[in-house]
Amino acid sequence: MVINVLMTISGVRFVARDLGGRSDGNGRRIGDLDRSLLLHCRTNQVTQAAAAADRAGAGLVVTVDRGNLRGCLGRARHLLEVDHYRRPVLLDAARYAGDGRLPAAAPFDQRWIDCQRDLGLPVLTDSGYLARDDTAGLAGILERAARLGDAIALLPLHPCWLADRIARQILIRYVSAVGVPVAVVAEEPANPFSPDDIVPGLLELLGCGVPVLVLRADLPALGALCSGATAVAIGTEPTLRRLGPRRPAGYRPPAVLSRSSVLVRQCLSYASMEEIEATMRRHPDIGLWHCDCATCAGRNLSWLVNRPDAERGGTAFRHSVDVLHDLRAELTGATVPLNEWSWRARCAAAASRRRQVGWDLVPMLDHWQAAIAPPTATRPPTPRRAGTAIRFSRSTKPRSAA
Repeated sequence: MVINVLMTISGVRFVARDLGGRSDGNGRRIGDLDRSLLLHCRTNQVTQAAAAADRAGAGLVVTVDRGNLRGCLGRARHLLEVDHYRRPVLLDAARYAGDGRLPAAAPFDQRWIDCQRDLGLPVLTDSGYLARDDTAGLAGILERAARLGDAIALLPLHPCWLADRIARQILIRYVSAVGVPVAVVAEEPANPFSPDDIVPGLLELLGCGVPVLVLRADLPALGALCSGATAVAIGTEPTLRRLGPRRPAGYRPPAVLSRSSVLVRQCLSYASMEEIEATMRRHPDIGLWHCDCATCAGRNLSWLVNRPDAERGGTAFRHSVDVLHDLRAELTGATVPLNEWSWRARCAAAASRRRQVGWDLVPMLDHWQAAIAPPTATRPPTPRRAGTAIRFSRSTKPRSAA
């Protein structure tokens, strides 16, 4: 049964629905997204990413390349119907990204919505970019997602929506009132906002009682998973671990050599093969290089560096995914406070390790430490925040947006 609730906020009327994912057994379940760690990949990376993410608690977010919606949908169909991939899959139209990004007021593409339904996937709206102070755009995305009846509202937003107190209050009030699950993509902050403003805002949003996913994220977003996020998607490459601000007209990014990166578990961050090799020569006995993931099987990371050129990138990728999911398993226990305290301690240790070997600091590690209350606080452990479990089924009766 779908429950409709009419609400009015600041003159905007919403239709909120119960999206508990109840199934009458006729729809194909695609799995439970609750506390999932997803790989956010490009269409041409699906084969490699699916092989690495074919495990419990894993899944994919596949991003459209250069506006090629048809190519993304075709690859998703092959993944499901030919490769028989059975983990959660979300499709990201990425209309919010790049210099030609669309605004939040842009209507959803009904064909894109219908194709996701036809594939039996959760419907992730193809939202445009939510600029600062665009309250009407926020209301529009949430209202249209609610009218669909089976959608996750994608919110690609300016950092002020999390960092600024008043904007954050508006965001949380609207999200809470409409009640549809939301997937947040936070733009990389620029002055006057910084990551230390954003982390507390994200934690406040996670506590609003509505399922929240965090997409297009870097490894420190594991802290969101510890703090009650329904799912977190970490990018397979640097450009999918962030949403860059719009660039000035005529701007041309500097050429950057493509290098294989490796996740260094104790540092909670990625490093290039060259950086790891050089640091291992300077600090061979620091205890930083041993890895017990399924790919490394107790070997030193030097074995990755010394792999043949044709194998090095793929092996490093599998190692990194294995480490991510080992961390996920260790950091998603029964209670949010214990998970957060564990994450806080790991962030402190990782920051210390980076200083020890002379690597650049990762400010987000410090910001997560500052945002999470230390375990000396006198609050008792409590269950995970309500509203974070989502199961999806095609049996949910959809309704097209007005």
